[in-house]
Amino acid sequence: MRNTFRILFYIKRTAPDRYGRVPVMVRITINGERAQFSTQQHVDPRIWDAHDGRVTGRTAAASRINGRLSEIRLHIEQCYHTLLYREGGVSASRVRNAYFGGGPGGVSLLGFFRQHNDDFRRMVGINRSRATLYKYESVYKLLQSYVRMHYGRDDIPFAKLDMNFPAEFHRYIAHEVPHEKNTVWVYMIALKHILALAHDRNHLTSNPFSGYKLHRSPVVRDYLTESELQDLLHIEPADAMQRLVLDAFLFSCFTGLSYIDLRRLTLRNIRSTSERSWICTTRSKTGTEVYVRLFDIPLAILSKYRTEAPADPIFPLPSNGWCNICLRRILPQAGIQRPVTFHAARHTFATTVTLSQGIPIETISKLLGHRNIRTTQIYASITHAQLDNDMDRLSGRLRLHYDRP
Repeated sequence: MRNTFRILFYIKRTAPDRYGRVPVMVRITINGERAQFSTQQHVDPRIWDAHDGRVTGRTAAASRINGRLSEIRLHIEQCYHTLLYREGGVSASRVRNAYFGGGPGGVSLLGFFRQHNDDFRRMVGINRSRATLYKYESVYKLLQSYVRMHYGRDDIPFAKLDMNFPAEFHRYIAHEVPHEKNTVWVYMIALKHILALAHDRNHLTSNPFSGYKLHRSPVVRDYLTESELQDLLHIEPADAMQRLVLDAFLFSCFTGLSYIDLRRLTLRNIRSTSERSWICTTRSKTGTEVYVRLFDIPLAILSKYRTEAPADPIFPLPSNGWCNICLRRILPQAGIQRPVTFHAARHTFATTVTLSQGIPIETISKLLGHRNIRTTQIYASITHAQLDNDMDRLSGRLRLHYDRP
């Protein structure tokens, strides 16, 4: 029986990019069965010839795209004839898989990514955080949808990734399944890490992210001012859970501990001498050691929650989401109407409690458990109070050095 084999190039008008260009797709039809995938080429729909499946015009861009489509057609035809000769039977999906170099045992993008996440999951709680695992799993799901939509298959070999791949995936998560700009930045950094690992293990001959620049938008880190913190210290919630969340939040404001590190804090992490008490712990996120001096306010809070069992958590907090719900109910009592998350306590420690009191940025970096001081500079923005104090000191020095004529 003779096969009916056809290759058709067409444009997907429902998926324009920001410049109005649409992707060029290719459809393979064999005996009525269809399989399609993206050619990774984009054209202005006004210059597309649907009858010939080509770009009209004699520009360099048109010649380049038409040349690429001819290469794809030739490759598909070669795959078709090879399968027909070797196996005697052929289908559209098998030709598509052969085009992508797919075969059992080959190393593919999603398979490699899935193995990375499995390995990462086994290290959660040891030297990896669950939040970072969630990020990688989110990127994997987006990448899986992207491969299915643009390549028409469940996976793609590393050999088929070209230098346009980061830009195309970037556009997909930024516009087709839109996310916030900084969320896109975080996800692209995660994918960059995966492809760098694949390159290091010789699955990629070159890294598609080489020379590809990623940018993030500046973020204003929310924190409590000194007066807001003072007002919050005088709040007395009637609800026991809200009291626990507020005390933990205030404890974090004066120690800089994150939600997850506060939740796993036990008496074993408290070191006391005759005059001083310290928190000695290890950050869940980075694995770095943290030593924080306990002053009067956190000590007073700590005394309310001391347990007999040294291994029991001092603050048996609910989920981070529920803590944020409690804060939304508590903070208006102190006149704080804007939404504040639990993580703002860590920002408050970095700004209001330490930086604005003249503590050097290097010391704050150690207290926060940061590996890189640039991370601390993001958290520790200059407060208005510190700016006023610095300008007052400068004004006094200028009066000493310069006499007004």
